[in-house]
Amino acid sequence: MAIDQSPLGNHIQEMMGEIENDEDIPDDAQIARIISIVEVVGDGYANIRVRTNASPYVAVGFLEVAKELQKKMMLG
Repeated sequence: MAIDQSPLGNHIQEMMGEIENDEDIPDDAQIARIISIVEVVGDGYANIRVRTNASPYVAVGFLEVAKELQKKMMLG
């Protein structure tokens, strides 16, 4: 059985649109490292999948920054 991948594709497409429209990002910028965290759920099943092209210590640093950004977003 294939998993519907459209939520992931839609999310990435939306993120790329935001990046492309961000005036603070220079035109010659490049995407470097990526971390994806996906929750996969089903009947009686839940799992989190993490994939990255960053080295482990960089990935942990990214996750710490992401955690702090999420806290700020939650608090307004």
